[in-house]
Amino acid sequence: MNVLQYEALVKTLECGTLSKAAEEMGYTQSGLSRMINSMEEQMGLKLVERDRAGVRLTPEGEIVMPYIRGVLYAQKSLDEAVGQIKGRQLGLVRIGTFNSASAQWLPGMIKEFSEEHPDVRFELIHGTDEETSGLTESGRLDITFTDYPTKYQLEEDFLISDPIVCIFAADDPNANRKSISLKELESLPYVALNEGVDDEITRILAASKTELNARFVESDDHAVVAMVEQGLGTSLMSEMMLQGFDANIKQVPLDPPAYRKLGIACRDKERLSLAAAAFMEHIKNWVERHYPEERRVPIE
Repeated sequence: MNVLQYEALVKTLECGTLSKAAEEMGYTQSGLSRMINSMEEQMGLKLVERDRAGVRLTPEGEIVMPYIRGVLYAQKSLDEAVGQIKGRQLGLVRIGTFNSASAQWLPGMIKEFSEEHPDVRFELIHGTDEETSGLTESGRLDITFTDYPTKYQLEEDFLISDPIVCIFAADDPNANRKSISLKELESLPYVALNEGVDDEITRILAASKTELNARFVESDDHAVVAMVEQGLGTSLMSEMMLQGFDANIKQVPLDPPAYRKLGIACRDKERLSLAAAAFMEHIKNWVERHYPEERRVPIE
């Protein structure tokens, strides 16, 4: 049995005759009659009587008709809910993120998106790249900001190449340099940041065979900047991490330049909810509008 059979029966009873119901539904009279007969055969019940006066329910039909109408009402409610989801992007989007993305990107991204889709809710889960990518891979998160390329079984889009810079207290002798090499940092006290994207910096140091003198290890980027500001050491951070800081520090580019590459990933784009898919696309469009083209390519 299917909803069309239920609709055929209800319409026939409303119209009073098979011929009128068939005309309104766009069927032939014989076709509509077969639909009702088939439903009766599947149920093993006689639902309607037909005579010169028209069509009326049998006693068995009177019993099952409230349930048939209930099915049609539920189907209508389902269709309306689907229409709302498609039209208004209802739902919850679960996002894996890290400190700088939460501070520099997500407030603006979510504000813009919410203006068009006010019924979408967001849940932000902070963690290391390993933690949030693993949660996305297992399906517990919809999308996550991640290193690019990701080592996890995820579908990923590249976002930006984010330059790594060295930061010094403003009165440090190195603060006014045009650039500095990683090897030169080996002799300086270092404040290490473990923000969840520090793996990229770790890989850069490993690739250059640089071993820094980490006097402090902090998980909070504000604390790292505060320590550098007080002259306790230098640190490596990305330009994105330093946006919005009103601190007495200076940035010095690395020579040669180094970058962390960021992407946005999900387990399967085809299986994302409409809200999550729309927000993932919004993220890419937002980055495209806020960053120059040269930053939106993977720089080695």
